[in-house]
Amino acid sequence: MLILATSCDDEKGVKVENEEIGTPPSLVSDSAQKQMIELSDKEVKELKIKTVDVTSDVKNYKVIAPGMTEPHPKDVSIISAPIEGRVAKILAFEGDYVQKGSIILQMESLTYGSLVAEYVQAKSEETYQQSRLDRMKQLVEKDINSESDLEKARADYQRASASVNAAYSKLKAIGVADRDIDNLKPNKKIKPLLNIYAPISGTIDQRQIEQGEAVNAYEKLERIINPGRVMVKAYLSPEDGQFVKKGDQTNIMRRQNREKFIEGTVASINPGLDEGSRSIVANIPIRNNGNWPLPGTSVRIEIETTTPAEVIMIPMDAVTYDGNEPVVFVKHSKSLYEKRYLQISELRDRYALVQKGLEGNEKIAVSQVFTLKALSRYEKFAE
Repeated sequence: MLILATSCDDEKGVKVENEEIGTPPSLVSDSAQKQMIELSDKEVKELKIKTVDVTSDVKNYKVIAPGMTEPHPKDVSIISAPIEGRVAKILAFEGDYVQKGSIILQMESLTYGSLVAEYVQAKSEETYQQSRLDRMKQLVEKDINSESDLEKARADYQRASASVNAAYSKLKAIGVADRDIDNLKPNKKIKPLLNIYAPISGTIDQRQIEQGEAVNAYEKLERIINPGRVMVKAYLSPEDGQFVKKGDQTNIMRRQNREKFIEGTVASINPGLDEGSRSIVANIPIRNNGNWPLPGTSVRIEIETTTPAEVIMIPMDAVTYDGNEPVVFVKHSKSLYEKRYLQISELRDRYALVQKGLEGNEKIAVSQVFTLKALSRYEKFAE
């Protein structure tokens, strides 16, 4: 009878299928399923979870960087010896404030004396040729001399003028002031003292020569700095430097006291990395306040900038970690949250830039994040 019954079932086409046994939810990877955390009414009332909207747009944020103060390029000047000679007299010393155009030292030089003599001789020749040309014009008008004589006199005068211009250019090349050149008269006794003038107003910061010392041409003598304006150099990491741009507003402050600061604006950004620090350098000119910051001072710089394109930036209060992976909790309803894994491209102060894992118009929890994390683990192990 058993054999007969089995035969009858086969004839009727009844098939018995083995059900597939699924993998337990706790063994399925989080990337293959959404892990949801459902709260009871009591938990919703007690936790009072706060959320923020996820938006994708251009964000404002701060970049914090160390900085160093240097003299402003327009307010620092190196005084060099224009020719070989001897320091005859020093008229201003280190720490002295000098006005632009004032004499700060004098040099004795045979080279300078030779250039002065060349200029005086050329000037005398030019004066002679000028008077000769004037006489020749009068003689030609009276038909006493010919036009060829006039042309020769004119050519001689032009050569004399060219010699004066050449001698003048040599004097200007070594820094002789026009007022000193005007005092070079053929009938006047001339002292071969080269006056060196302050090119800017400021304080003498360095003096590397003594009175009576012999110096070579182009040797550094002194440095003048006007400390009223300085250049602050901000050293940025390449990651931060890509966002900072010309015109960004900055606050420069002491490292020990962040309450007092001086406002500035990024004037320029160096195109390459600084060889010493491997940083991008942003240049910020400022006027110091109460002799601070002086050249050589270390400062702390906060730069207000924006992202160059739309990004998703979320507060770090919303982020926790599951192992090494960052996660957030996305709100679906007041009692239902999803544990979402993220790819974060950069961390900035109190914010994270999200590369993947969130979309605009979603809501994420920013409070009770660790409680939600604990509940997610509880539900996972409960399964």
